[in-house]
Amino acid sequence: MINMRRLTYQLLIAVSLHLAGGQSLHAEQSGGEPLTNQLASELRQFGEVDLFVFADRTTFLARMDETLGLENIKNPEKTFAKLPRSPFTVTGQQNGRQIQNCQIFVPTNVTPESGREIFAELMRGWFGQTLSYQSNADLTYRWLIYHEVRHCQPDHYGGDDVQNHSDEIDADLFSFNELATPENKTQLASDIIAFRMITATLFADRSHMTGLSVKYALETPKSRPTLSAKQEVAAFLATRKLITQRAKAIALAVNPTNLELIRAVTDLREDAEDGLLNTADPLIAEILVSLDGAIGQFAPQLHAAVATRKEN
Repeated sequence: MINMRRLTYQLLIAVSLHLAGGQSLHAEQSGGEPLTNQLASELRQFGEVDLFVFADRTTFLARMDETLGLENIKNPEKTFAKLPRSPFTVTGQQNGRQIQNCQIFVPTNVTPESGREIFAELMRGWFGQTLSYQSNADLTYRWLIYHEVRHCQPDHYGGDDVQNHSDEIDADLFSFNELATPENKTQLASDIIAFRMITATLFADRSHMTGLSVKYALETPKSRPTLSAKQEVAAFLATRKLITQRAKAIALAVNPTNLELIRAVTDLREDAEDGLLNTADPLIAEILVSLDGAIGQFAPQLHAAVATRKEN
């Protein structure tokens, strides 16, 4: 049987182009080679890592069969019932022996050549398809790539909820440290924190509810507050519940729109700042303030338009 590390939605793919100013990923190399092909070769600096781009389910399963053998996977159709909307890794052991190569899978529609912003895709397009970055879309894409490479290492082959939560934080910081330069460090950190606060609060699974931990590690690394996985997950779940309830109360239809969602976040942020939240957990107020700021960072015009709207 195959023991695989990650078969869930993730963020990343890998590369070693350390942006020093922002070379665009949306162009081809001077020799005509797509940049994704170049990135695939650059992954080798991290060991036996393969980058595989797939367009559909048939292509994906064919690759899985070739590299892992679907006969070794119990219920492969169920295991791979959904295709990812982002890059993800498959690694681990097969029959007690290490799988030779770590496989990083990337859907065609989020490769650099697609021209689509992966942060926008991962945030479900709620805040627009073209975001406003402190750094840029290319650098954040690279950050996602390095994140997945960290998961290729044996100490990230999975565990309980606490271990998985810790692995996600570690992968974020690893990729940041690999890509950060004196010129881009502050901007990249801001984008990472904003992205994690949005995803952790609104829809990520428990292992990816890491926004506060990543925020503390990047903003105040020398005085990083102690925060357990249990505390952080509980705070994000409680905040998500508050936002869902408020958005439904505001919504004109059954399901809240993205505008109503942003309105709910902004209203709750104001309540948090005014001390009107009915909660004893100070982390919830901190999350709401950071979340509202994150939305304003990535979608400033949309956020400003909604934030000033006080009636339905």
